Amino acid sequence: MENVLRSVLLWMFVANSTWHVIAQTEGNGKGSTTAFKWNATDALVGRWAFGFEHSVGANFALGLELDFTHRERFMEFNSGPQPWYPEERAIKRGLITEPYMRWYPHAYARCQGVYTAAAGFLGFARYQFVEPNTFGDPSWSAFGGSLQVGYQRLLGCWVVDGYLGGTWANDDYSGAYIESTALFPPPSGWRVSAGLRLGLMRQR
Repeated sequence: MENVLRSVLLWMFVANSTWHVIAQTEGNGKGSTTAFKWNATDALVGRWAFGFEHSVGANFALGLELDFTHRERFMEFNSGPQPWYPEERAIKRGLITEPYMRWYPHAYARCQGVYTAAAGFLGFARYQFVEPNTFGDPSWSAFGGSLQVGYQRLLGCWVVDGYLGGTWANDDYSGAYIESTALFPPPSGWRVSAGLRLGLMRQR
């Protein structure tokens, strides 16, 4: 709960500052839309994800989401659970970047309504064991992509964005330990992705 409150306060501060910058910037084209969003679902699992989306034409949008990770994870030996190498607790700190493109096929207004999205991502993180470990602290990197469907709606100046889809990831670990395979989502391969983003939107 403490991590969620910190995430909300940080997002409110950054969103408010960004909103004033956007509001004072004149658009070059008519009908452009810009949104700044926070991933409310990620905050529940110790991640802070902030995104930026801008309309391109009447039915398309480009965006970027930055996902800052800081959470405790269980680590197991790389070759699987071993009685002489018990699970360890570690703090995972890292960053995931996710550029994406959206298509709003029946948009009655820019960046609103039902959409489909395609995204790619690249991530890197380091682990720090809670207890000293003779193997040293491992690192993690990953790349992959996702396909999603969702619905985005503007309520005043606020935007609500819900989505559901599938994500393919290829995770790579350096060192003798990896994240526990008993956890969800699985370390590599296909997984379900769903969530809710909240934010501010400006139409010009």
